[in-house]
Amino acid sequence: MEEDKKQTPEKEAHRLEHERRQILDLLSKYTKHKEVRLVQRGNAAIFCALYIVKKTNPRPFILIPDQGGWISFKTYPKMLGFEIRTVKTNRGLIDLIDLEKKAESGAALLVTSFAGYFADQPMSYISKICKRNNCILIEDASGAIGDDDLCDGDHSDIIVGSFGRWKPVNAEYGGFISVSKKELLEDVSDVFSTTNFYPRYDTLLQKLTKAKDTIKLMTKRAEAVKQEIAKRFPELKIIHKDLRGLNVVVRHMNEKEKEQIEKYCDEKHFDYLECPNYTRVEEDAISIELKRLNGNGKA
Repeated sequence: MEEDKKQTPEKEAHRLEHERRQILDLLSKYTKHKEVRLVQRGNAAIFCALYIVKKTNPRPFILIPDQGGWISFKTYPKMLGFEIRTVKTNRGLIDLIDLEKKAESGAALLVTSFAGYFADQPMSYISKICKRNNCILIEDASGAIGDDDLCDGDHSDIIVGSFGRWKPVNAEYGGFISVSKKELLEDVSDVFSTTNFYPRYDTLLQKLTKAKDTIKLMTKRAEAVKQEIAKRFPELKIIHKDLRGLNVVVRHMNEKEKEQIEKYCDEKHFDYLECPNYTRVEEDAISIELKRLNGNGKA
């Protein structure tokens, strides 16, 4: 009995290491990248990705979308001495013509898989332009882990993601970064020493195992909400209605239309975000934050 007690810490360490390996294997499978690192949060993953770019590509500019991105897209590049250039978008979707013009000066393009969480980006086309211009493509796949089309390492050089609150993989802690080539990790071990991932492996493993089903459920739910709004309020315009997303964004032309959308959200117990907002769209609209339901009821 005494011997079993002495082995308990070793058994616990073995269990944690086994779960950690399972998590890395799942992320590698989802991203198609062999090299994966766990970090403390999604923002840490973005910073690590930009640090890798700094060590890899001498160009001075980081390209970001003019809307539909994430808040740290505007701040983190400057911390590493980059200048920021915005790429035009169609309400968050990358304008491929403008990207072609700017990619040759960009060290990297930083873009989300789902623009503002409500419209899937044309990642294969974006990837071709970036590869042609030696511009590193960083995909923030926080909203697309496990998706069949997005979060695809065949397209993106670096993929980052968050497991935080209101994300599809909602472990309420942590994030990851994956890279397409091991060479990208050369001489960057110092940046990873600044961020740790404390073992909450069991919760994260459970969420990651269900990631594919969660994404399908969330995109299906968003489509159902679009159809209901179109039927009940035919005068309202749903932005990127025909594209997949986790949220639903509805334009309003006046106060009456805004109140209609807000009343609908209150009736359905949906959280919502008022726009203009860089993380969604830069115009008058309401973003119905269906992703906050996390597939399991209200967050």
